[in-house]
Amino acid sequence: MPILDDVLALVFPDKNESDNQRDLIAKIVEITNDRMMGYLPSSYEEVPKKLNYIVVEVSVKRFNRIGSEGMQSESVEGRSAIYNKNDFDEYLDDIQRFLDKENAEELEKDRMIRFL
Repeated sequence: MPILDDVLALVFPDKNESDNQRDLIAKIVEITNDRMMGYLPSSYEEVPKKLNYIVVEVSVKRFNRIGSEGMQSESVEGRSAIYNKNDFDEYLDDIQRFLDKENAEELEKDRMIRFL
C-alpha cells in the first residue's frame, strides 16, 4: 500500500516504528481513504492517484492529533495548536478542481468525432 508507506515515511523518517504504530497508521489511512471517497461521486471506486496526496496529508495530521480528539485547540507548555473542524476543508478546492477537470475531459471526449 503506497499511501501507507508514504505516511510511515513522513511520520517515522528513521523507519523506527513499532508494529502497533504501523497498525494504527494503517487504520488511520483506511479511515481517511474512506472519508475521502465521500467527497467523490459514486462513480469512483477508489481515490484517484492525483488525489492520493490528500489522503497522505490528512492521515499525517490525524496521527499527529492522537490524544487531542474532539479539541479545537490545544496548548502545552507554551506550544499551541489549532485544529480544523474538518481535516478536508483546506483540500475542498483541490478536489473540486480535479472533478471539474475530469468532467471537462469527459465532455471533450464526447465531442470528438472519429473516422474509421
